[in-house]
Amino acid sequence: MKKVEVTLISGRTSQQGSGLEVGKTSDEYFNSTSYVELSAEDAEALDLEDGLPVEVNTDHGSVVVTGRVSKELDSGLAFFPYGPWANRVFGSTTEGTGMPAYKGIRASLCDARDAKVKTLTELVEEMGGKGL
Repeated sequence: MKKVEVTLISGRTSQQGSGLEVGKTSDEYFNSTSYVELSAEDAEALDLEDGLPVEVNTDHGSVVVTGRVSKELDSGLAFFPYGPWANRVFGSTTEGTGMPAYKGIRASLCDARDAKVKTLTELVEEMGGKGL
């Protein structure tokens, strides 16, 4: 299986803010948080086309999200918007700061074209929640 090693960074996006206004179970929120952006070079190394599923793996966990190809990112750098999908791969320890590290996390990205991106309800249920 092909994979690329990247450094993950996270942050908020304007689309995510709009999705929050509609609601966390909305398509707008899903589409604005359940993806990872990777460079064109890294996408090429994975033989990945824009919009196909990608598995993101870190020491903290893994999740399948949509891959988006960005011409603005350098090879080896990937952007993952804050949200429930990103929370699956970022650690929860705060080292006394009150905020987990959402930048500079080592990760591997793998082609997951045969996998499905889980809905928010599926993520919650997978973690033992009762659903939304």
